[in-house]
Amino acid sequence: MMTHEVWITGMGAVTAAGVGLDPLSTMLHDGTSGVRTAPDLGSLPVGRAPDPPISRAARRLDRSARFFLTAALEAWQNAGLGDGPVDATRCGVIEGSSLGPMAELLDAYREQLAEPGGRIKPTALIRFMTGAGGAAFSQLQGLRGPVLHVSAGSVSAVCAIGEAFQKISAGLVDLMVTGGAECPLQADVVNNFRAAGVITRDGFCRPFDARRSGTVLGEGAGVLVLEAADHARRRGAIPLGAVTGYGFASEAYSMISPQPDGRGVTIAAKQALASGNGKSVGWIKTHGTGTPANDAAECHGLAAVFGDRLSAIPLTSLKPIFGHCLGASGAVEGVAAVLALNGGFIPATLDFEELDPLLPPCTVQRTLEESEAEKVLLLAESFGGRCAALLIEKL
Repeated sequence: MMTHEVWITGMGAVTAAGVGLDPLSTMLHDGTSGVRTAPDLGSLPVGRAPDPPISRAARRLDRSARFFLTAALEAWQNAGLGDGPVDATRCGVIEGSSLGPMAELLDAYREQLAEPGGRIKPTALIRFMTGAGGAAFSQLQGLRGPVLHVSAGSVSAVCAIGEAFQKISAGLVDLMVTGGAECPLQADVVNNFRAAGVITRDGFCRPFDARRSGTVLGEGAGVLVLEAADHARRRGAIPLGAVTGYGFASEAYSMISPQPDGRGVTIAAKQALASGNGKSVGWIKTHGTGTPANDAAECHGLAAVFGDRLSAIPLTSLKPIFGHCLGASGAVEGVAAVLALNGGFIPATLDFEELDPLLPPCTVQRTLEESEAEKVLLLAESFGGRCAALLIEKL
């Protein structure tokens, strides 16, 4: 079966760094963090993004959908698609999120409990529809190809990107706008994560560190325009990179705890690397939540893939910079990884100081470092034992 090369031709983002690619790039280069204490959440440290502009198209959408729409519009312009694609029936959207509009839905539910019989707005059905951001974007641009929403926990955005990659590679479509958005910073949502024991106890997210105690929640959106290389060449697009591999596996082990040997990470990473040479991976963008069990399983899973070579491949976690954006994390961090590849550097893992001696031998990137890396392996893991990976290459 013929496969088509898949280019990344546009990107957009809304993160704790700000709205757009520029503040994201600046924060990565400066090695600073967007995590701040949130007074409305009991001074909990979170990666909160600023409100994007509310356009006419976005006014009926919930916050997460507005994030996606904003990032998608930036990615569309970044790809030079202002005049539209060649064939709208072969262009679509795949959006990923774990919770979708849940935060605003919970707030609305509280209001209804406080005022029984209160008037429900006719637009509520749209506001609380999962995948509304992608649907709104497709209507704005007149896209008539597949428009889907993927929800698979914290691997949602990586799966959305992977599904888009596979559709383009198989020749089913020419262009897909894909990524994810998430807004979990609501009291009820936060309390559930706190009860599950995944929130950091000392206010810091310290992936792979001996003192790590949990993660920091964040919100945001990341969107990529993926395009068949021949389609991109015909319209004179300049590639930002390429997606060359995708892997997705289920551990079938536990709904909450990762399999200690990282079996799912191993399978997903090997699938993503099957199209190329794992020896040429310049660095690994880990899921790196800062929770004891996840970081350990991830390292063991990677050790099963790379063996003794793992210690020579820098590992980076970006969650200390943006917070854990749940289902959107793979897209937010994927955009950051492409910026780093093109910028010739490996981002730092903030707040990391001392490697946990119980982990397999590995090298965590403590400070930003110049790099000529051509490939980055991007990982994501989720409750339910789901593990996903992407291989992204510099062109």
